[in-house]
Amino acid sequence: KGGSARLLAGSGGPDMIELWLWEMLPGEKFESAGHASGTLELLHIQSGTLTLGVKESVLQVKTGFSVAAKTDVPHFYENQGEQTLSFIMTVNEKAS
Repeated sequence: KGGSARLLAGSGGPDMIELWLWEMLPGEKFESAGHASGTLELLHIQSGTLTLGVKESVLQVKTGFSVAAKTDVPHFYENQGEQTLSFIMTVNEKAS
């Protein structure tokens, strides 16, 4: 629908760290089946409100707030608001 997820930086090797910049337009949703065991994501909301679902839990994360989530399970990011959602995300995926 016009949003984007842009990889800003990432490391190689068995323990991977990535830094992302996301922009989601109203109504956009991204779903993931889950990453490798032990994966942790840190998210900081720059504008808008992120609806974050992890397993059966759903959180609303507003502008200026941050959240940490274990994302080795099904999860989603969604913009249920009326303005563009922008957030920075770091993904730490450890080797099995």
